[in-house]
Amino acid sequence: DKERAMARQARGEYLDPNEIQVVHAVQRCVRQAFLCGLDKNTGNDYEHRRQWIRDRFEFLASVFGIDCLTYTVLSNHLHIVLRSRPAVVKAWSDEEVARRWCRLFPKKRDDAGQPIEPTQAELNMVLVPEKLAQVRLRLSDISWWMRCTAENIARRANKDDKTTGRFWQGRFQGQRPDSLPSPA
Repeated sequence: DKERAMARQARGEYLDPNEIQVVHAVQRCVRQAFLCGLDKNTGNDYEHRRQWIRDRFEFLASVFGIDCLTYTVLSNHLHIVLRSRPAVVKAWSDEEVARRWCRLFPKKRDDAGQPIEPTQAELNMVLVPEKLAQVRLRLSDISWWMRCTAENIARRANKDDKTTGRFWQGRFQGQRPDSLPSPA
């Protein structure tokens, strides 16, 4: 069936957090919403969001075992090239994995919105062997990086726009350079 042959391969079939991979990911806004830049139709300036994205990528690079090789932010979508580093994550101590996860999903924040140092009880919740193995895998998973990017930016943009609902057009599209068709 030609339609089935043309279907996009599921991300889970080619993105493996257990191996080093380079992925070009694209995340698009829904309904032609503005991500960055000046909306000439409304006069609204969304350029400040570019810094949000840069800050988020820097934060995620400090938590995940993933390198942000390059990125571009356009008016209604962003491109990012990521490299997973599972061997780096495997080398982290259990305590380091737990601390990084608690920075990513803190139970408490200070008045400036920054994560508060986790308590030993909070770390212990991650240090359970089954949970720890899952978290360690997620810290080298490009899909989890993109999830943590998309949710954060969508919440901020919706608050900025004084609206609710979807900001992104579904999940990101990811392409491994080694899976691209060769030029004819």
